[in-house]
Amino acid sequence: MAGSLEPAWLLHRREYGDGGFLADFMGLQSGRFSAVVRGARRKARGGSHVGVLQPFLPVLLAHSGRGELKTLRKIEATRSAIELTGERIFSGLYLNELLVRLLPRFEVFPGLFAQYGETLNSLASREDSELSLRYFELTLLSELGYGLRFDSDAGSQAIEPSSYYRYDPERGFLARVFESDAEGDLDGLCGEQLLNIADWLFSGDGLDQHNKKIVKAVTRRALQQQLGDRPLKSRELLRAFRSAEPTVASLGAAP
Repeated sequence: MAGSLEPAWLLHRREYGDGGFLADFMGLQSGRFSAVVRGARRKARGGSHVGVLQPFLPVLLAHSGRGELKTLRKIEATRSAIELTGERIFSGLYLNELLVRLLPRFEVFPGLFAQYGETLNSLASREDSELSLRYFELTLLSELGYGLRFDSDAGSQAIEPSSYYRYDPERGFLARVFESDAEGDLDGLCGEQLLNIADWLFSGDGLDQHNKKIVKAVTRRALQQQLGDRPLKSRELLRAFRSAEPTVASLGAAP
């Protein structure tokens, strides 16, 4: 991508070498990649990148290099950063962590790139953005080849409103002959609820609180299948924040 600028988002950065950073980006044309940013914090020697190496800030950049680790050549902000507050900061960090851990290097996902920006804008709004978070998770799973269908079961049969199902992250929704007594139990999902979720994905209509919990439980189990046993740092940070700020009200967008 040397010689041209592409839209991108910073996903993560860490100190690297003498006054530089090792940064993970998601680019519109490059996909997820890592780049060395040299001398970023030494303004007297031309290091001027630190101000734009911020999360939730849309940038234009150019990089070079033939190996997996690129060198950042130019970066500039296209607008001010999307401002997240309270628990929504951790939701934004959660999105970034998912992308760093799950996206294969250099594979391009333009739809996911656009959805990421839309989800950040939703998190920055005053409205309940929980469904935007769930939609992003489902989009990510779909782009990775693990898309969820809420209108058909593991055998590609249509979901029956009066039937019950259990969710298997490796196979999908499997028919059952009885209802589980446990609230929110993924071993006893009502077909009517699954079809309501399918309607939401198709039309954007809202979901009631119980169906929101079902979507969150299903996406969490599906993502865990891909993430493995290593815990997400963004969730650990959220728990620490809640312990330190017990009176802060949740805005419904926590991962």
